Amino acid sequence: MRWVVSCLVLTVFACLSMAWATPEPGEEELERALETLYQVGGAVWQPSGEWILFVRYAPDGGPSQIYKIRPDGTGLTAITPEWYANPVWAPDGTKFACVGGTEMTDELYVLDVNGTHLRSLGYHPGFLGFEGWSPDGSMIAFTTRRGDGGPYVALMTNTGEEVRFVCTGYSAAWHPSGRYLVVEDTIGNNPITYLFEVDVQTKQRRQITFKPGCDSVPVYSPDGEWIAFVSSARWQPRTRGSSICLVRRDGSDLRVLEIDEEDYDYTAPRFSPNGQYLVFGRGKWVPTDLYICRVDGTGLRRLTHFYPDGQAKGQDTLNVVKAAPVTNMQSHASSPAKSAKPVKPAKPTKRQQKRAEGAPFPWLAPPIPLRRTVAG
Repeated sequence: MRWVVSCLVLTVFACLSMAWATPEPGEEELERALETLYQVGGAVWQPSGEWILFVRYAPDGGPSQIYKIRPDGTGLTAITPEWYANPVWAPDGTKFACVGGTEMTDELYVLDVNGTHLRSLGYHPGFLGFEGWSPDGSMIAFTTRRGDGGPYVALMTNTGEEVRFVCTGYSAAWHPSGRYLVVEDTIGNNPITYLFEVDVQTKQRRQITFKPGCDSVPVYSPDGEWIAFVSSARWQPRTRGSSICLVRRDGSDLRVLEIDEEDYDYTAPRFSPNGQYLVFGRGKWVPTDLYICRVDGTGLRRLTHFYPDGQAKGQDTLNVVKAAPVTNMQSHASSPAKSAKPVKPAKPTKRQQKRAEGAPFPWLAPPIPLRRTVAG
């Protein structure tokens, strides 16, 4: 009898456990529907480090709007009407270029940090998106389609006059020297995208990444030594989603930031002006909120929390998410670069610790820079 009772208890416990672990019918679909009502992307850090601009938009061509927020999650403000997107800061940090209009290609503008219109850059047929202001402020890189060709990376002056086409490509970012662009592009008719460095003057290009997948939305670190990007290559143990990666400019020391153990999708990462942090959009189904972390993937912090009804609050009350270790990956450059030791977070000194306690990011202490290592 005791054996029968024990079996019944175990059976009931197993059934309850399965019921608790199994989502209600339609629960996952509802969660997904709520989390995909709006998306965020296009985060760009003000050169002074004071503000981050980003875009919140509805999927499938719905309205978009440019917001600003401080790196500590405070000051969240919508600074444009709907149908504005794609902000890129000018080097002096006092203004930014963006796209405005219901068709998202109607007009190109320059606005100040509060969203006030300063001037128009005109209408450019085939315009796809701004990619970045040159370090000296004289040129703006953008992507465009003309006829059946492209997409192309092209340059316009800071007053909106087109200068020349540089190369084919889906996205691009300036090297701090202003001499090079890192470009996302394909090879032949293969739809897979890789990263290339293009000399703006000679138009010669050099391939940086080689792993099958799609490497996209690259950006140089402030010192020009590293490139951050998003990859959809299936890094183990991931089964879906995308990853934020870092690679040296010469294609060596490719690494995947295991920001957490779950699968998420990410938007373009962008470095802080001091090179110590990354900001990006992130979400389970689509990127729905803005996050920040150190360049080694630790210290993940959620900056926004948008609700399904469109309301939002700034700094989130969630605890810092514990990050998984950084995963090292080996690249295969066409011109093999000298092997380099992995970049490791520098151990903070007492002086660094003290300085971090009074820094603008008290919840991100201490700052951990990417430091150069001697090739071995």
